[in-house]
Amino acid sequence: MPTALIQGRIAVQYEHLLRQELDDHWTILVWDPAKNEPDEFVAMAGEADAMIGGQIPTDSWPRVPNLKLFQIPWTGYDFCSPETMPAGVPVCNCFEHESSIAEFVLCAMLESKIGLHAIDQRFRREGWGGRQPGTSLDHQEIRGKTVGIVGYGHIGEQVAKRAAAFDMRVIAVRRSEKTTPPLLDWLGTPDRLDELLGQSDFIVVACQLNDKTEGMIGAPQLARMKPDSVIINVARGRIIAEEALYNALKSKTIGAAVLDVWYNYIGADKKEVWPSNHPFQDLDNVILSAHESASTPEQLMRRWQFVAANLNRMAMGEPLENQVFEGTAKTGG
Repeated sequence: MPTALIQGRIAVQYEHLLRQELDDHWTILVWDPAKNEPDEFVAMAGEADAMIGGQIPTDSWPRVPNLKLFQIPWTGYDFCSPETMPAGVPVCNCFEHESSIAEFVLCAMLESKIGLHAIDQRFRREGWGGRQPGTSLDHQEIRGKTVGIVGYGHIGEQVAKRAAAFDMRVIAVRRSEKTTPPLLDWLGTPDRLDELLGQSDFIVVACQLNDKTEGMIGAPQLARMKPDSVIINVARGRIIAEEALYNALKSKTIGAAVLDVWYNYIGADKKEVWPSNHPFQDLDNVILSAHESASTPEQLMRRWQFVAANLNRMAMGEPLENQVFEGTAKTGG
């Protein structure tokens, strides 16, 4: 019988979903930092054929003689590298959030041009406001507008698919060169970022955060945007230079922003921290959310179905999906 260890503050919240998807021949161990000590993790890790979670609670890896898969139940893996993971153990991540985020992005674009919330509030205050039929106040359309996607991957593809259905023009850049797919007008590499910023009515930031992308969009790049364009960040806050973004929004040299990702997050110590270092909440040309663009029950179900399927692939000796690297580190004696 294979043994799975689910560990860490976030992953253990979804133990019930994992149990729901795995059949009875699996043994499932749970290491919860709120209930268990690190030495209990060491014992459990020694039994595990597969481990599900994020950063481990010990400074170094204990012996893991049976471990054949480290499964991350989300996309990001910046907490680890081949050098910090057990030698020979595949490390896999999962997606399943791209359609949820793409719907959020389309909602943001529509709201920025239609302003349905403001329309509703105005009607509640004043009713017809003295306007007869045919003299209604105008709103805008997204049809015919250009969407520029920074980081054309899983999320970008789903945004492009939906944007195309609204008769929008879609352009994108990605880390490496690739043939332009049918959904896009053009697809380039980061050297065309300035061109994308200048052409786009909406800029969707959906790339990974790394040494090359941190601060990639700063004051010079923001200055290339159209004065009425909208930047939507569903990737990581630090890809856009915070002070430069705040200044561009405050001075209204760009039209607006929709920000779901931030610069300060509550850490393991649970100490409260404000998401930004500048008062974005005081601006009237931003829509703000708390890293919630992917947060749907459907997304969680899809994600844990994928996790369980990859565990079953491991148990049956089948090829794994979404392997990001294989570990090279030595484990405990």
